[in-house]
Amino acid sequence: MISLITPLLVLPVLGRVAGEGGWASLAAGEAIGTLAAIVVAYGWNTAGPPRIALAHEPAARAEFYRESLVVRGVLMAVAVPVVLVLCLLVAAPGYGAPTVLMGMSGSVVGLSFAWYAIGSADPRSIALYEAVPRVAAAAVSAALVVVTHELAIYPALAIAVSVGGVILFSRRVLSDAPQRAWTARTVWALLVRDRAVAFNDIAGGAYMSVPVPVVSATAPAATASSYASADKLYKFGLYVPITLANAFQSWTVEGHVSERRHRLRVALGAHAGVGLFGWLVLTALGPFASGLLFGAEIAATRPACFFLGLAFFLASTRISMTRHILVPAGRIRIVVVSTVCAAAVGVPLIIWLAVAIGPVGAAVALAASEVIANVVLAVPGLRYVSSLHGPLLPAEMTPGP
Repeated sequence: MISLITPLLVLPVLGRVAGEGGWASLAAGEAIGTLAAIVVAYGWNTAGPPRIALAHEPAARAEFYRESLVVRGVLMAVAVPVVLVLCLLVAAPGYGAPTVLMGMSGSVVGLSFAWYAIGSADPRSIALYEAVPRVAAAAVSAALVVVTHELAIYPALAIAVSVGGVILFSRRVLSDAPQRAWTARTVWALLVRDRAVAFNDIAGGAYMSVPVPVVSATAPAATASSYASADKLYKFGLYVPITLANAFQSWTVEGHVSERRHRLRVALGAHAGVGLFGWLVLTALGPFASGLLFGAEIAATRPACFFLGLAFFLASTRISMTRHILVPAGRIRIVVVSTVCAAAVGVPLIIWLAVAIGPVGAAVALAASEVIANVVLAVPGLRYVSSLHGPLLPAEMTPGP
């Protein structure tokens, strides 16, 4: 929820203040930072919670957390100059500083401790050190941006509260933990250990994050800003199927075979229905809603909304197939294959079509990426549902081929 509240507080203000000249640059910087955050997190958001949940001793948990800080700190040091250069390359004239800061504010999210708090059943820490400070910073910065028209205020405050929260939380977790000597070999061993889950996360983030920076770098400011508005609506909308997936997750793995088969079909059908509804709403109301939120001069076009709506429909069904069917069945490998295939085809296609036919081409390519992911997942997913013949066994809940 924090990921939705914060941008809703600030992004409409940024869009109206930045206008055609800067809105695309800010959105591109944020997208670059989001991808950098996925790289920096290096799979800990996925692999971390079960590690912490299974490590009951405080010392063992602290050691895992220290490992994550070392790995992510090294990756952050590598990512910062890359984000800086990329943000400067896509920034519109006069918007270099706020674009870079937007990239950095997205990047530091990779240092978040939320996965640790989830694994240790400690939601209070997320609220105390992350959620409440971010919402407060967003509200304050929105007001200051309106008064001063200084766009850099929001990302600067976002960086401050994010880094401050990580420091305070880390001091608490590691206060009594024994020190350990770190070498390049030790860090490399940790990078190798988690490479598979990190690669899957990075590949998935790639084709989702690439369109806005590419469009910003290749299209006129007004056109790029319009696409950025459509992309924001698309990403806001994705919180709905993600939340729905969370609601269905436990329900779909319970009960007798006949109940589970029925429940999986209900979940997949609900996600398809939500996706179809989102496609229709984004196509019909996207231009109006984006103009209302971000300003009429940077409102989304209907063709971009149509194809991003198609991507939304496909993403919604993909989320259900992975989280309700294939991951609980232990079919992790096919999920990774679908992500890699979508990224391998989607990223070059996004760049090519964005250059060839403009921003709508990027939306078409994003939808094509989701088509590829769904095609790879559909046969094993539906085959598994059809082959259910007994209660879910513990072995089915563990990763496997």
